[in-house]
Amino acid sequence: MKLPKPPYDPVTGKTYSLFGNSGFTSAYYETIRMLADKVQALHPDLNELTGRLRVYSSVKRRLKKHLGNSNRNDTLSNILNLTDPILKEYTANAEEHLASLPVTKLWDRRLATSREQYHLYMLEIELINRLNVKSFIYADRKIALMPYCLQDFSVSCKSSKQGFDCQCRNCSSVCYQNLAGEILKNADIEPYIWMEGDMKELAKITKSRNKTFGVLGIACIPELTFGMRSCIKANIPAIGIPLNANRCRRWYGEFFQNSIDLEELSRLVTG
Repeated sequence: MKLPKPPYDPVTGKTYSLFGNSGFTSAYYETIRMLADKVQALHPDLNELTGRLRVYSSVKRRLKKHLGNSNRNDTLSNILNLTDPILKEYTANAEEHLASLPVTKLWDRRLATSREQYHLYMLEIELINRLNVKSFIYADRKIALMPYCLQDFSVSCKSSKQGFDCQCRNCSSVCYQNLAGEILKNADIEPYIWMEGDMKELAKITKSRNKTFGVLGIACIPELTFGMRSCIKANIPAIGIPLNANRCRRWYGEFFQNSIDLEELSRLVTG
């Protein structure tokens, strides 16, 4: 499939950027796949492995203590020591942001994500994709939930409510909602800009008709991780692709235009 070629300038976020020190995000995806291969080789059971990662990332205060621990029998230390030196290129601003966060904001698990948690989340997203991609692709109904910040901010967005939630109306040829939406529709996935739709209710209705249901999420890394976990709890096969950086109102108080790796999106939805 020939993909459209939108402007693809490096973007930075409040805490991370998948561009790292380069002008492309392809190196990030090659890196996270390589790291996931190494971790999976040690722990082949993906269900158990992703479960462990959920537990490991929940103990933020202990992560730095495990980082640098040379005990080979300590699984968490082994994973952190493997991922941190390589992935910190992509989370260069995480520690500065965390240090500047007001005490009143530390309760927000997304805003208060540490560098080590980011690295575990990155790994978890890749491994959940491996675990769920076939079930997602063969689901009877598949939807994709995209964020507002992927739109082209240079034009007036004409998206409108269509069924489950808002959908792009193709008003800009370089809008990432438009471009991603075309890839998704070609893969028989319904693209939505998630504003107010009740995903759990839609899943319930779909399953009541004896049809299987799958979700693809596009979001910043903390949001995507927690969203995929919610789907797992609801027995919904979910896959996801992270935004190239976190640039929305939650982080900056206003929205900044964002992007995703369209080549990676196409690879993901075609299995």
